[in-house]
Amino acid sequence: MEKLKIAVTTIGTDAVNESRIRSICEDPVVLDLCTTIVYEKEEALRELSKGNVNALVLYPSTESVKRPVESIEFIVTDKTIFISIRKEPSIEEIVQFRDILERDFDIHSPRVAIVLEGNIQNPDFANQVTTEQGINTYGPYTLEQILAEDAINHFDCIVIIGDSVLEQHIIAGLSQDAPVRFFANTETVVTSTYHPVLMKEEEEGVTDISELTHPIYIAIDVIRNRILYDKARQNPLPKLFRDKRDDRKKDDVSQNKLNSQNEE
Repeated sequence: MEKLKIAVTTIGTDAVNESRIRSICEDPVVLDLCTTIVYEKEEALRELSKGNVNALVLYPSTESVKRPVESIEFIVTDKTIFISIRKEPSIEEIVQFRDILERDFDIHSPRVAIVLEGNIQNPDFANQVTTEQGINTYGPYTLEQILAEDAINHFDCIVIIGDSVLEQHIIAGLSQDAPVRFFANTETVVTSTYHPVLMKEEEEGVTDISELTHPIYIAIDVIRNRILYDKARQNPLPKLFRDKRDDRKKDDVSQNKLNSQNEE
């Protein structure tokens, strides 16, 4: 496979952040996996839409991250994957989440948990999805229940119903590597750091780029998973036998044409 090209956006204009970008691009692991190209955000989006790069990694400096239109934000952690939504999902949405998990993350038959504070309108929703769609769905759970005894580890995906505060409580309650935002449901691959990149001075001359490389690794994984998923569902087998019925049909057509010509 040709080495992937990953567009990364600039973090800032000062020397410290230029150093951090340079450290990302020169990191041996990153260099082995892909070629990183630094752009301003708008230019990076244009290059991505033209297909000149395989993915885009955003490094936001503020809390708000403008996500691609029609995308669904997944929060990827070392324990599980989260989806935060405002209202209770429909069965169609759970099916959509399942399809994304299978194609983009190579998770087959994912176990999905529903988490919210308060009452759910349809208490039997999880059982209904499991029965009708065959998607292993559980809950609803409260914040305390999902964090108790590391219950998060039992699920491949957790759908959080509510505002961003509940999401932040759950993410903050995990002991993990830096989480990553992945904007799914689009043909392009776009990731971002979960937390804004702080404009701060280096400590003792050391630039910590671990949080900044995680979105690159997630983007690469998604690209590779999509390629394998789509390839496995192609029909590469040629026709290995000759159907004599096709020959007879061709002979019949030829004979009919000949008869028509003779009648004329």
